[in-house]
Amino acid sequence: MSISPEAPPDARDTRASDRVGFWEKSALGTGYLANFYGTAGVNSLAVPVYQMVLAVDPVLLGLVLAIPRFWDAITDPIVGVFSDNLRTKWGRRKPLIVVGAILQGLAFGALWMVPAEWGQTATLAYLTVTLLIFYTCYTIFSVPLSSLTYEMTPDYKERTRIGAFIGFFHKLGESTYSFAIPLAGLAIFGSLMGGVQVVGWIIGIAIMGCCGMMPGLFVKERYYKKAAKQEKVHLWPAFKAALSNRAFAILVGLTICQVLAGMLASNLDYYLIVYHMNDGDLATGSWWKAKLSLAYAVVGILSIYPVNWLANRYGKRVALTVIFGLVLFGAFGKWFLYTPGNQWKILLDPLLCGPVWTGIRVLLPSMLGDICDDDELRHGLRREGMMGALFSWIEKTGFAFAFFGAGVALKITGFDAALGGDQSEGAVFNMRMVLAASTFVWAAIALVLIAFYPLTQKRVYEIRDQLEARRGRV
Repeated sequence: MSISPEAPPDARDTRASDRVGFWEKSALGTGYLANFYGTAGVNSLAVPVYQMVLAVDPVLLGLVLAIPRFWDAITDPIVGVFSDNLRTKWGRRKPLIVVGAILQGLAFGALWMVPAEWGQTATLAYLTVTLLIFYTCYTIFSVPLSSLTYEMTPDYKERTRIGAFIGFFHKLGESTYSFAIPLAGLAIFGSLMGGVQVVGWIIGIAIMGCCGMMPGLFVKERYYKKAAKQEKVHLWPAFKAALSNRAFAILVGLTICQVLAGMLASNLDYYLIVYHMNDGDLATGSWWKAKLSLAYAVVGILSIYPVNWLANRYGKRVALTVIFGLVLFGAFGKWFLYTPGNQWKILLDPLLCGPVWTGIRVLLPSMLGDICDDDELRHGLRREGMMGALFSWIEKTGFAFAFFGAGVALKITGFDAALGGDQSEGAVFNMRMVLAASTFVWAAIALVLIAFYPLTQKRVYEIRDQLEARRGRV
């Protein structure tokens, strides 16, 4: 696909009334730090804690991590529709965000309180129950948060600028979560599980709770007055409308590709770092995994401005094409980088595969805002809650199945945790192959999907003009 502007770059300047202030964007972004720990953070911590420390079978662990997704299929749409129909003097989204942040912070701390002496069955039962409680609380927080994001501004370019703040705080989470296990292993905690429990409660209170409340306290709900006058949103019609929207369906496909490729890779590379590059030394391998995550975060932060510029200059579709094209080349690099000797070379991996995480976090919320405008034009309703709920459930389902897939992949490759650093050559070869091939295949599929995305910059401006001609500005 040739890179050419979808519309003249000066076709539409952002109106002063459409701009969102720095501190309001920052408050929203702070909420996404908590949001990050509720998705990638929880699952990524569960792998070293429950599998590497408590020795739970990786396939069973992956299955348990997938169970909440079936529960989310019920709770996410319910919260989404409830949020769309909620009428309070504080708005539709903000009260739920504050309450959800407090509850999810408490539930996050409880995830790691399992006694280390329990057997596998009791340990998995505890994890299952606490995960269901946590993700119920997380849904109360995350679905209104995403809905609030889509309605912060009606401007095509300002939505991408807001996405840049989301991307920054997402990268802040990415740069910190991998240090949880190394910090928990410090001698002051007495034992690794004791350290995990202390660190878990700190994250739950400070990040999931306090940071999570910020959007509910300091972000304005722009569309609330209009939404308060509309008819109630009903679950099934909203569900059908979302799935029948071509642009929404393509974004769902992109998200699944990114989640499956990224999270599968982030687990398999962890095992290669620990068991292939560091002879089974979990402590040393965890520090190198933390350094890799930090490198991804740094590259991601440095990518925010180029992604923002590219999207507002040439369109969001072109920006995604460029960053997924980089991932194709990064897939080949993974084969050579995750090998013993000169461990610093793994820090080259983020140069090609890092920008895609930024692109997804910056552009997808912006594109979903465009889709909500398209939905309003077609059906006359503001349904950010339902759109956000469905998208959130699909995203979380992708994370869960990625971890389940990683567990299955480990079994298929012949990995045996009992062997430590003495894994067979065949198992190591298979893990390297899965890491590289899965990244390449999903990036290629994503590029095909992007080519069919219908909401160009020009079309989004046309939709806005038609909406304002119908119901005025917001």
